[in-house]
Amino acid sequence: MKDKRYSAVRSLIKANEIKQFADIFDILPITVVSKDTGTNYNTLYRRVHNPNLLTMDNLLALATAFEIDIMELMPVIVKSLKAKKSGGSKTK
Repeated sequence: MKDKRYSAVRSLIKANEIKQFADIFDILPITVVSKDTGTNYNTLYRRVHNPNLLTMDNLLALATAFEIDIMELMPVIVKSLKAKKSGGSKTK
């Protein structure tokens, strides 16, 4: 059974409420997403905190897991990339 937090993330993305890519993982743990997408935990962790490392395969897997179109995920990624470039990202 799919984690119910996916529907919360999907709703927030569709409502343009997610400001940074990493904010998704405040709601839905990286461990859950890594298992569901088949992405190694450490790899996904690095890519969450450095979205410039995301591949098209990663984006497709994430969009599929969130049950959204990849084009709905792209604005979140772009905002994160712009914030990171300007030094305004929330990295841990």
